[in-house]
Amino acid sequence: MRQFILTTCLLASLAVRQTSAEVNRSPPVSNAAFYPYGPGTADILDSPADDSSSGEQSLSIAFPFFEETYNSLWVNTNGDISFGGSVTGFTPIPFPVEDNKLIAGYFTDIKTSYDGRSGYIYHRETTDATVLSRANTDIQTAFPAEHGSFVAIWAYIATWHEVAFFGSSGASRNLRNTFQLVLITDGCKSFCLFNYDRIDFLQGSTNGGDSETGTGPNPAQVGVNGGDGIHYTPHPYSTSTDLYNLPTWTDPAVPGPPGRWYRRVDRKIIGDTPQGCPPSYEFYGDKCVKLQEHPLDYAAAISKCEADGARLFNIRSQADNEWLTDQLHLFVSGKLYQRGFWIGLTDEDTEGTFVWEDGTTLCPTSYTNWASDALASNDGTRNCVYISRGYNGKWSIKGCDDKKKSICVTDAEIPTCP
Repeated sequence: MRQFILTTCLLASLAVRQTSAEVNRSPPVSNAAFYPYGPGTADILDSPADDSSSGEQSLSIAFPFFEETYNSLWVNTNGDISFGGSVTGFTPIPFPVEDNKLIAGYFTDIKTSYDGRSGYIYHRETTDATVLSRANTDIQTAFPAEHGSFVAIWAYIATWHEVAFFGSSGASRNLRNTFQLVLITDGCKSFCLFNYDRIDFLQGSTNGGDSETGTGPNPAQVGVNGGDGIHYTPHPYSTSTDLYNLPTWTDPAVPGPPGRWYRRVDRKIIGDTPQGCPPSYEFYGDKCVKLQEHPLDYAAAISKCEADGARLFNIRSQADNEWLTDQLHLFVSGKLYQRGFWIGLTDEDTEGTFVWEDGTTLCPTSYTNWASDALASNDGTRNCVYISRGYNGKWSIKGCDDKKKSICVTDAEIPTCP
């Protein structure tokens, strides 16, 4: 019985280059999400196969993947690209799993060798200027704030074109899937574009699948697996009947053509959260931040952050102030006196001398955003500073026993490519 295995052996069915005259190929799809592939490109066309692989493909530029770099990859029959060895298994075990370091475009039991050929698997690495220009546009458009200056130096395009599922026969042999993975890097940051044009089946006939409909209890896996049993990210439709809708998928948070999912893959992630921050914290620049939604007095807010090894968020720039103001509008509601965040600034020790929670004194040249009456009302009974929603992000001073929400901050473990 075939098993989910990882092998670094060079498989018998290796990739071969063929011209369009050597095999009767259906034309490439016309889809805005897809990069050029197939006839007319420098693609390698893999031989018809079942549970096989392209063999090791050496790369001219190392590809960063989950904080490691790889000088080769494998394009596998069953709908994925792997690193460190081929993956010839066919069971879509839910991520995260150990050993298999892979990007799953549509990981299920695929067979391209029925009736001579039942699908085409194309792939190539490229530094073609036209392809890289398109890659730059795609990444910069998708992530303008974070990666608006991204410049690609290399790409790898792998396409599974009209592939059939294992166990299909008769009419079900006409159920075909077409999808594509595009790996892109600038040598430090790396991304994968998951592109989908046609999804007719959910799984092969193995693992309880129906050979007539291509359905069953174990639909395909779509996502990224770090291979350590911890780090991974799945597509929202992965292992569900929603897979049929991949060709019309649009990411609500990322602009792009229908049928495309973007993933950054150089950093270790769990779900959508890059690692480097403690649990329940999120990245903000080179820091990790966490909203404390329950209003607390100043001392309790400090203690709550310290329990995480963190401190109250301090405002050191206009950008910090604007970001915190945005959080006010997103998260702060309720009673008027609770409509603000403590910002870790107080003159409790010496009246009129304000000191940040990290021990830094607020100097005359430091950034401030005081409300017009804040300092005038500082009468000795008000010692703790908060940022106010009611004053549109201005700083005010209250008694430290008032209750406000707060944001904790700690240093992030910055990955190689921030």
